[in-house]
Amino acid sequence: MPAAVYQGEHTISVETVPIPPVGPSQVLLQVSHCGICGTDLHLMMDDWGTPGSIGGHEYSGVVAAIGSGAQGWAVGDRAVGGPRPGCGQCRLCRSGRTHLCSGAARGPALSGAYAAYKVVDADGLFRVPAPLDLRAAALTEPVAVAYRGVQRAGARPGDRVLITGAGPIGLLTAAVLSVGGITDITVSEPNPKRRGLAEKVGAATTLTPDELGRPATALDLVSNPYQFAFECSGQPDAMEGALANLDRAGTLVLSGTGMRRPRLEPNRVIVHELTVTGTVEYTQDDYHAAIGLLAEGRLPVDVLIEPEDLPLARLQWGMERLVAGELAGKVMVAPNA
Repeated sequence: MPAAVYQGEHTISVETVPIPPVGPSQVLLQVSHCGICGTDLHLMMDDWGTPGSIGGHEYSGVVAAIGSGAQGWAVGDRAVGGPRPGCGQCRLCRSGRTHLCSGAARGPALSGAYAAYKVVDADGLFRVPAPLDLRAAALTEPVAVAYRGVQRAGARPGDRVLITGAGPIGLLTAAVLSVGGITDITVSEPNPKRRGLAEKVGAATTLTPDELGRPATALDLVSNPYQFAFECSGQPDAMEGALANLDRAGTLVLSGTGMRRPRLEPNRVIVHELTVTGTVEYTQDDYHAAIGLLAEGRLPVDVLIEPEDLPLARLQWGMERLVAGELAGKVMVAPNA
């Protein structure tokens, strides 16, 4: 099968590789669409990845083969890959955080969905309901990320919310908040194209990072502070700015990843009793909720996804355009197109 293989040094090439074997409890999925994620950009364009690996974890497809022990699936079923249930026995599983299961493998897979086929564990496969097309279904993974972040924060209608970074996760966070009835959403983003998309998915106000207020001391508040902030860029300045704009008893949710560390003001956290928390991935419940939002047509899919799907041969081109800020929405790759 064809696959886009990371070679190192910001380089991806399409190679012919073996179709992966299907284990007894696994399913072979013919990939329909796979989104380009910020993690993929870090792995392949920032060279965090392992040469010889195949990226891509935001995917949808059609069941092409089934292992002897995989129950409940038939060839031709439409599905998306997602989280496995966890061991069910460890402290984290018992508390409902199955995605943090003590026995689960962490880190990126070496064989992702930038390929014609992908093997998926059957207990990590989710059915795509009939009204939802496979292109939109490939948004399930990033929608689940955004959904979990919103649930972690606990924002409610009437709250004032700040989002820093309007990449796919920031845009989806705005969309999920908007669906939940939250209207006072401000998005801080340097790229004008992304600010434009933010306005279309639910942001009442957009501004550039340098337009955010900065209080004089740790004791002070900005003139119109936020009860919740979602940091989705991974940039240290954005993390610092988001914390500085919180109201008393406010909550900062860190979602964006990056290698440079911020200088967060601990006295501000103490004096104003702020909460700073992280959010990573999702549980199976989050995944079902994300599929439900997409299937019900409650999210502006046409705004969130770039109009042109890319073949594997243009994956590197798409990643380079995203890094350069020339593409603002979610870019979908169609390996079998």
